[in-house]
Amino acid sequence: MQHQPASYTLLAALTGVAALWLGYEVHTALSPILIYIIAVFLIQPLRKNPYIDRFFWGLTLMFGIWAFTELSGLLTPFIIALVLAFLFEPLMNMLVGWKIPRLLSALIITFFGVGGIALVIILLTPEISRQITAFAELVPFIPEYLQRFVDWVFSFEIFSWLALDVENFKQQIIASINMQFSNMGLLATNFTQTLLKSIPKVVTAITTIILLPFLTFWFLNDFDRFSDTVSDVIGKHASTDIRKYVPMAGEIFNQYIRGQLIVMLIEMTLYSTAFSIIGINYALLLGILSGMALWIPYIGITTAIALTSLVVSLGGNPGEQFLWAGLTYLSIQALEILFMVPKIVGGKVRLNPIVLFLSIFTFGYFFGISGILIAIPASAFLVALIREKLSDTPPRLIEKKAAEQAQ
Repeated sequence: MQHQPASYTLLAALTGVAALWLGYEVHTALSPILIYIIAVFLIQPLRKNPYIDRFFWGLTLMFGIWAFTELSGLLTPFIIALVLAFLFEPLMNMLVGWKIPRLLSALIITFFGVGGIALVIILLTPEISRQITAFAELVPFIPEYLQRFVDWVFSFEIFSWLALDVENFKQQIIASINMQFSNMGLLATNFTQTLLKSIPKVVTAITTIILLPFLTFWFLNDFDRFSDTVSDVIGKHASTDIRKYVPMAGEIFNQYIRGQLIVMLIEMTLYSTAFSIIGINYALLLGILSGMALWIPYIGITTAIALTSLVVSLGGNPGEQFLWAGLTYLSIQALEILFMVPKIVGGKVRLNPIVLFLSIFTFGYFFGISGILIAIPASAFLVALIREKLSDTPPRLIEKKAAEQAQ
């Protein structure tokens, strides 16, 4: 009997070595799906242990990220339809509240909402394409204009007082500008070849457009069931912290995404209309870019103003157009800060400018464009989470104080 533990240990070691050898021999046939299924099969009986349960959910999260990455192209129409259903859900609830059957409400929203979006895109795409093509024709003239601007800046006497090597600075700046625009010219030259290689993506886009109305209709019709199912799963299987913080995150993301989209559409309309009245070239294109700049605070609007200034300076009446364009930006930005963001987006996603810049650069570095888009709501949730963890004030009181500060 004294040798029984030793024999068990030896048997376990041999079994482990055999499992490792077998895994090495069949590693070429293994896939993440198979590994996940095997891991779940082995872990399931041990999930009463809290550490094993956390390991299971971490493994499930990693598998979900891998599956989403692998199937992103296939899932594109489903994701877009789900996002549209999410955006139209308040309107859906309003129609249902008017005693209109949910099936008919989904049909109405799909026809007028999705159909209206498609109609606007169809009507605006030719004009946007024309303006992009015309703007691209200005690219060869931009280096010369920037060179004159650099000469004008360095003509001030302050640079002579500082005893700086002005000519060397000018040459370096001009060389950098020429290099950047030569790269842009190379990209434009290769555009046709890239377009021909993108034919499969065009086919995928057409398929997405065809499927989108049907998928949006069914997502709208079943969105309440989908939300209830997710809530039930979280309520039954998730921990207390997850049940507490998931609704908080959902509220922040809902408020931010819906509010930002509404404000963006309003600003696109205002900018495009104002630029058209002023007579600025490429008014629609610049208006769209200025409205979309809302997603990247400070940086986006600065870039939009720089592009508008460039277009105005190359136009026929720069002095007057500069004045009216500046007043347009000041007026719409004041309207955004004082009215649209507080009333439409709300105060729960407000961040300190330092935290805002840090979040944009950090999320953009790790996750690219998608990271930039989610940086603000994700950071707002993290800040709210840290505040609640560090504060002795009850959560409801924190939300009440935040609402009072927003007002």
